[in-house]
Parts: sequence; C-alpha cells; structure tokens
Amino acid sequence: MRYTILLVDDEPMIKLSLRKILTDAHPDFAVVGDASDGEEALALAEQERPHVIITDISMPVMGGLELIRAVRERGWRAEIVILSGYGEFEYAREALKFGVADYILKPMRPAAVKELMLGLFAKHAERVEASHAKGELLLRCLRHADRLVERIWSADEAGAMALGDEIARAVAGSGPLPDEQKKGALLDVAAALRHKAEERGTPIAFELAWRERLGEMLEQFRAMLLHALRQVRSGRNWGKQAAIRDAIAIIGERYADPQFKLDELLSRLGMSVTHFYNLFKQETGKSFIAYLIDYRIGQAKALLAERRELKTYEVGERVGYPDYPHFTKAFKRVAGVTPNEYRKLHGSGQ
Repeated sequence: MRYTILLVDDEPMIKLSLRKILTDAHPDFAVVGDASDGEEALALAEQERPHVIITDISMPVMGGLELIRAVRERGWRAEIVILSGYGEFEYAREALKFGVADYILKPMRPAAVKELMLGLFAKHAERVEASHAKGELLLRCLRHADRLVERIWSADEAGAMALGDEIARAVAGSGPLPDEQKKGALLDVAAALRHKAEERGTPIAFELAWRERLGEMLEQFRAMLLHALRQVRSGRNWGKQAAIRDAIAIIGERYADPQFKLDELLSRLGMSVTHFYNLFKQETGKSFIAYLIDYRIGQAKALLAERRELKTYEVGERVGYPDYPHFTKAFKRVAGVTPNEYRKLHGSGQ
C-alpha cells in the first residue's frame, strides 16, 4: 500500500533528513515531492494528491498557515503535519484550528518522527481496509437485489425471504465493520430494491428507517420484504391464482433443462394455452417465454458473480443454454452486457 508524502520546508537539509527518516521507517512510504514554500507545495499537492503533507510554518512567498488554509479550502483530504520550532508555538497552535494531524518539533528526533508517521499510516490502513470491506459487503448484497425483486414480483415468499436472510447474514457477519456502516448498507439495499421496482413500473414500498440498533434494522428489513410481498399479492388478488403460483414453482424446478417447454407446463397444470397466457400475463406482467428467459438470466448472473470457478459456457449450460452463442445473445439482450463483461463488473471471487 503506497503511502505518499509531500515535504515542504525552505531548508534543504531539513527535507533531506526527513526523506531519509521516512524512507527508512517503512517500505510503503513514498516521498512524491518536496517544495521550498507554500505556493510551490500547493501546485505539487494538486498534482500528486499526497496522503500526508509535512510543512514548515515559517517560509517565504507562502507560509505554512496559508498553505494549510489553501489545502482545506480546496477540500483535499491530506493529513497535515507541521514542523515547528520552540519559538513558533503560537503559530503551531493557530495551525491546530485547521485540523492538522500532529506536529514535529525542531530539532527533529528521528525516533519521534517515525513513531508519528507510523501511527498515521496505521490509521490510514484501517480506513482503507474498512472502505474495502464496506464496498465488498454492499456488492455482495446488491448482487441479490435483481433476484430479490424477481421473487417478490412473483410473490415467491419462500424464495424472497431466503434471499433476504442471505443479505441479513452478510450484513450481520461482515467482520470488523462498525454497525453504522452495516446499517448504511441495509439502507442502500432498500434504495436499490426501490429503484429496480420503479424500473418495472411497479412502485413497491421498500421503506427502511434508521434505527439505533443493528438488530432492529435487520428485523425491520425482513418486515419490509414481507410487506412488499403483501403489496404484490393484494394488487393482483394473488390468492385467486394458485395455478400461477404452481407454474412459477415449476419454472423454478425445471428452468435449467433446455427441453423445458410451455407444453410440459400446461400438461402439469391441466390448463389451456389461452387461459394460462391470460392469467400468467396478468399475474407476472410477462409472457411465459419472457419470464423463463429473465429467470434463467437472473440465475446466470448469480453464478457468474459468485462461482468464478465455472467457465461462462458452463454457467450457460446450468441455466438451460447448452448453445453458448445463444446464451451470450440472450444474456446481453437482458443484462445489456455479455456474460464475461458482467463477471468483470460484478465478480469478486467470493
């Protein structure tokens, strides 16, 4: 992990000594430039965006305090460490108002400089790790969003709640992440579900409120999914269409067989084509073929994201497409990208 540092001092020997101390302190420390005044430092900081700026207080052209103000006004997130002599204490105290990380007292003690910088680096590494963990958690959760909306839209309570429980387990078990970030991930998932439902033209109340305890939000998340399922059923008089629920269950069992056709489904249901078509379209908003394709592609997305050991053609075979070009064409038509492109965008190896 490269940790970049900019040195700012009008005394060449100070910068030379700092460079030696820092490069000896840790192999990841990289001095990306040095400047003799604040104006020169500002130009370098804009170019390099270092993690840390170590700056003297008293310099010609633009002093350390002006540099710190300019960095903060630009919204740059660099940590700032000030170099201060005994006679510059008032300046150093003024600099503390701008949120500097710490100070190094002149004459410098190499051990103190190393200790300070290693402490800042450790905090930076923790932030990076937490950021990666949060991103990975959100990615894992959002992978399920497409399938979750599909299950809810189909009023598949068992399937929807199983996926919901997977998300809840991923959030609760996401290691060192603080609960605040776990709760934020749940809110992001709810927003994604709401957006995907709106894309279908069927707004569903995926409403999730912030709670003090993570456990309360996880319970609320589950209740939100059950409420969404009730909304779908209520809007469609779902209880009157048991045959369509059976049809969807059969599709879930048989979708991976490329020989699975509408005739088999109708035979098992004991329904005519016309009667089935009208009911199915009314309940799902799709024809049998469109629903089957979307279901297969949804399953393929999950396999591509979560089963990296499977080749893309093997994924196609597992969801009912033994002909790879046909699978690629169908996948791109539904997902907007090829299977390989989808895996690059969404696969994490987990």
